[in-house]
Amino acid sequence: MTQTDRTVRSHAGRTVGRPLVALLALAVAVGLLALPGAVPRAAAATDGLTETGHARYEVRAGGRVTAEITTTLTNVTPDRGNTYYYWNSYTIGIPASATDLRATSGGYPLTVRREGTDDPGTEVAVATFSPLRYGRTRTVEWTYTIGGAPFRSEQRSRVGKGFATFAAQVPGDDGRTSLEIAAPKTMRFDASEAFARDHRAKRTVYTLDERTDEGGIWAAVSLRDPDVADTTEVTVGDQEITLSSFPGDERWTRFAARQVEQGIPALAELVGSDWPASVDEVREDASPNVLGYGGWFSDDTRRIVVDESLDPGLLLHELTHAWINDDTVRDRWLSEGLTEVIAQRGAAVIEADAEERPAPRRRADVAFPLARWAGPYTLEGEAEAYGYDASYTATKKLTAGLDDEAFAAFVADVYAGNSAYAAPDSPRQLRATTDWRRFVDLLDAHDAGDGAAKVLRRWVLTSDGKKQLSARAEARESYAATDDADGPWTPPLGLRTAMSRWQFDLAATRTEQIDGAPGLAAEVQRTSEAAGLAVPDDVRAAYEQADDDEEYAALVPTLTLAATSIDQVGAVSRSVDTEQDPVTELGQRILEVDALAAAARGALSDGELEQAQRLATETGEQADRATGVGVAVVAGVVLVLALLVLGAWLLVRRVRRRRRRTVLTEPRVVAVVEAPAEDRSVS
Repeated sequence: MTQTDRTVRSHAGRTVGRPLVALLALAVAVGLLALPGAVPRAAAATDGLTETGHARYEVRAGGRVTAEITTTLTNVTPDRGNTYYYWNSYTIGIPASATDLRATSGGYPLTVRREGTDDPGTEVAVATFSPLRYGRTRTVEWTYTIGGAPFRSEQRSRVGKGFATFAAQVPGDDGRTSLEIAAPKTMRFDASEAFARDHRAKRTVYTLDERTDEGGIWAAVSLRDPDVADTTEVTVGDQEITLSSFPGDERWTRFAARQVEQGIPALAELVGSDWPASVDEVREDASPNVLGYGGWFSDDTRRIVVDESLDPGLLLHELTHAWINDDTVRDRWLSEGLTEVIAQRGAAVIEADAEERPAPRRRADVAFPLARWAGPYTLEGEAEAYGYDASYTATKKLTAGLDDEAFAAFVADVYAGNSAYAAPDSPRQLRATTDWRRFVDLLDAHDAGDGAAKVLRRWVLTSDGKKQLSARAEARESYAATDDADGPWTPPLGLRTAMSRWQFDLAATRTEQIDGAPGLAAEVQRTSEAAGLAVPDDVRAAYEQADDDEEYAALVPTLTLAATSIDQVGAVSRSVDTEQDPVTELGQRILEVDALAAAARGALSDGELEQAQRLATETGEQADRATGVGVAVVAGVVLVLALLVLGAWLLVRRVRRRRRRTVLTEPRVVAVVEAPAEDRSVS
């Protein structure tokens, strides 16, 4: 979606030039010639004369604009007795920079003089001729060249290679007036009026044949060849941005480079979000002034266009629109007001001299509730300027209670489309494009102060908006009671969604449906703290994310079961963890009571409340048996040990008896005597 911001920063072009229209209308000198004895009588300058006017402006790419204006005058004021009326001069408005001015009639040159006006960019040219009597016609042909005034001069015509800005004009009656502007096809055309276009070979002819005001046709026009410019690349972070200026305007390039390089980081800090990199080019152009504005931002073309004025507030404003635009902030007054507040804070950070918008009179003739301020071109002149000034005034007052750090956190939520009713770390953040209602909710969430309602009623709201604001106040009281009752938790999603959308009747219904649940939620949290156990994530989610009738109905049973389960698991866990006598602890180990308690806590953590209760009950039962089991085990061990001792004693006794019997019956060897050897001889 394209966001086109056209920020009023000056009243050049149509707004400043419009007083000249009176001069561009029929401006003739009325003469009165009385015959002898006649009594002179005055005649109004616009009575009794018809005009047929045509003008053609030729624009050359090399930097030349010529004008040809032809007006045919017919005196239709009849003579009255001895009195007759005539016109003997004719006046048109011209740019102060016009050169080679000539006027002819019937092929003969006319005497021409130039006079200044209250507008330094405009003069009038007066051609004199012989008296134009009743029924006669005279055609006056004007030619001149529009010269280019220096950049940032009071004269608003700009003519150079690849660009031209000037006021195109022709006086004439309704239906008898036409204006043509011929220019190369390569030049982009902007104007304060809607022209028809006719493409012819390498040129385009722009035509307007309906009067724009009482005196004829007047239009501010700007033509620009985008390929004819001085360009400079600047780098901010990891993005390269092209600065495109009028050829030769080095001062603007230096100015823009400083604002872009220093301004973007400062603005990013204030917005609480990195530069969204939605701009590739910052262009100097006269077309904003022609359309009655100082500049604009377009995310479709990824371009910022500003006028030649070295206005840091203007450029910072348009840079801020990379964040704050139609895609992120819906209401025009809020988008423009917040953008200007950020830009002014950014200017202070980088010590740029940005003029602050004045606070307008709320009861001025052009004043209106800002909620009615629609898109560009819906209002003109002072009314449009009031919209910008009042938007800044209101938004500045609304955010005055936020220091830069709090302001950045607040604007980050606005930019992201966050809701003041979103639960922290919830996957469902209730995001949407920020409008004035969500903006007010975020102001409350960020503790910006208590004066928002007064500011909105004075500057912004219609009667319908004021009724919504009153309904919100009542609904907020009810919501606050719910939010207080459930402790640190946030109320159920269905209620928060209704509040975020300002559906206060639905919010009241949701409050009735969850009646009793907030108090139980707080009880669950108190029980959890006393037990030293965390509330199961599923239990908290069941409360905070409840969003339909079935989920609302389940809240009380779920929270009741959760409180009971947490209490039971906590009780058995404390019991098991308490130091016991050795016999009981022995029984607990044998019965695996610790493991059962751990299993109960695990089931509780997983949100398996009934299972946690069952395991807690089993843990308690086993803990109760632990002493008996421990005694039995100890007794068994003692018995076994006694039997082992008795068996050992009996075994030793038996061994001793066997040894005594062996001593009495076993033969003994007293001595061994060797037998005498026999004398045996061998024969």
